Amino acid sequence: MNKPFITYTAQIEKLKTEKNLIITDTDFAVESLQNISYYALIGGYKHPFIDIHTRKYINDACFEDIVALYEFDEELRGIFFKYLCRVERKMRSSISYHFCKKHGERQEEYLNSNNYSNISKNKNGITKLIKMLDMMANKNRDHEYLVYQRNKYHNIPLWVIMNTLTFGQISKMFEFLPQNMQGTICQDFGNVKKNEMIKYLKVLTLYRNVCAHNERLFSYHTYIDIPDTLLHKKLGISKNGSKYIYGKNDLFSVVIAFRYLLLIFESLFNYLQFPHTLQFIYPISLNLF
Repeated sequence: MNKPFITYTAQIEKLKTEKNLIITDTDFAVESLQNISYYALIGGYKHPFIDIHTRKYINDACFEDIVALYEFDEELRGIFFKYLCRVERKMRSSISYHFCKKHGERQEEYLNSNNYSNISKNKNGITKLIKMLDMMANKNRDHEYLVYQRNKYHNIPLWVIMNTLTFGQISKMFEFLPQNMQGTICQDFGNVKKNEMIKYLKVLTLYRNVCAHNERLFSYHTYIDIPDTLLHKKLGISKNGSKYIYGKNDLFSVVIAFRYLLLIFESLFNYLQFPHTLQFIYPISLNLF
């Protein structure tokens, strides 16, 4: 059966009487539900506080506990989003620089499928990418700088177009570039192999979307894994069979990706006291350096 609409007051009464959640400040609870919504707050953050069998709250859990977890996750999203955007920005710059260094500034070059890796598994994706780039270059009017370039120069270089692309589109563009260009771009990020970079970008794209859309971050898992790294071994992370149980498709996998893709990560790690924050979630020794 569909769940019926109920008022904020009825939502609070249900949490108290049916779910055993302690609510001492009704006004605060109503204001929180108004600002966040029942689904995002209670549906998103109740799980550490309930008995999975009875679906009732345990250990004297109170409404403020759920709000505190939400606020913790909100701060975590802000931290990770900032540095996900730095990876995104650097990848924009690196792709546009190396592509234009080889092919020049004319938009016909990034609209030419011959300048991509046209293996069979890429063909449909390259067609979609070029169609999207063509729309941006020749029709899009949402960005003033595109309109200016189009009207004044009748050409929009790749380094301009790159500012309009999403992280997911940037990830796909990297995946479709020729291997030699992928390798050159990877050198801008240090010792990262091109196949590893493809996986990193796919995982980071999904986490970027979680952060951007204010979804629950601390317990999010992607459907794909980052590669095994020396850090997994160095940290002594346990395995389930042949797979590491942490750092593959969870939030800690983003930390590992940052360690490889961001040159400023060491100072970032120390400044934000990541060990204290992440050991709240992952029971491992976070000696990353």
